Amino acid sequence: MNNKPKVSVMCFSSNDGGMELDAIKLADLLHEDCDVTLLCKNKSFIHQRLKDQSRIKYVPVRFLSRKFSLSMLFSVRREIKNKKIKNVVFFGASELKTLHFAFLGFDLNVIVRHGTTKSHPKIDWLHRLVYSHVNHHVALSQHLLRNVRQIVPSTPGVDYRIIYSSFEFSETITEQKTDSEALVITHVGRIARGKGQIDAVIACKKLAAAEMDFRLELLGGVEDAAVEKELKYEIERLGLAERVNLRGHVNNVSEVLSYTDIFLFPSAGEGMPNAFIEALHYGVPCLAYSNTVFPELVDMGFYVHLVTDGDVDALSQALLDVVSDIGNEKHLSKNNIDLAKDYFQVERELSDWHTILI
Repeated sequence: MNNKPKVSVMCFSSNDGGMELDAIKLADLLHEDCDVTLLCKNKSFIHQRLKDQSRIKYVPVRFLSRKFSLSMLFSVRREIKNKKIKNVVFFGASELKTLHFAFLGFDLNVIVRHGTTKSHPKIDWLHRLVYSHVNHHVALSQHLLRNVRQIVPSTPGVDYRIIYSSFEFSETITEQKTDSEALVITHVGRIARGKGQIDAVIACKKLAAAEMDFRLELLGGVEDAAVEKELKYEIERLGLAERVNLRGHVNNVSEVLSYTDIFLFPSAGEGMPNAFIEALHYGVPCLAYSNTVFPELVDMGFYVHLVTDGDVDALSQALLDVVSDIGNEKHLSKNNIDLAKDYFQVERELSDWHTILI
């Protein structure tokens, strides 16, 4: 008899960012101890990533509207019934209106996993209705937990908690570049409003003025064509076409981080960015704005450079200062390696999830 918790991880996004990767990671994390099925959108990034593997069970769902979809509703109900699902871990927001009706009549333990900062309160009657099914709100950081409490409707008896994402960190880290090569500065994220690529490019202006030998690697697919156009304009305006490399989506970010000298991440709003945590683990000096989760990382003991939120001139100066003292910065950042392993270990995350699964 199979006594493993029956879990459905649901993420119906079409994007190719951190949330989508986290949904895959969680299904993979739980699959040995739980009976897990991942429900995703048909022909989405998640679907494409899972097609050529047999480790994670998945079901692609066909639908058109994320606001409300009868095809999603009936597909989800069918999977819950056929697989006798007891636990639902949902990544997202928009589809909850549909899922409210998909969950009716089932005795489910519904967990909403929050990975991004939300700006608009969801306390109208409709959101109170759709969130009434939720048993647990799981956030990736203290910042996000505060945000969730402010944004989502309060339901009697609902549980709020933090579960830090874990990483399968390499035991050995080998630098793959020589001191004679150009300094490598890396940013990771979808090209979209607020993700920080434009500020990262502008922040390099003082390095260029000082005739520093560097290149800026921008990793991530294009989500917003208008932002991509603005980004390319700034690159040309600053005369950095030979210094900035638009890499697009990269499957193995760790490989790039292994030869990165500085991780530059001026994002406007993050929950707990995976690439930033990976950079900390690789002992890469990290720069970011002092917003959302980043002051929390400092409180946790990580050595990172933070500047006033949105102050690109301060960011540019901080970047120049780090480059000018790069040897010492790399030495100080090496302490982040063991700290990252401690906070973001797989065994700890798995144990945390099992405390709320039934």
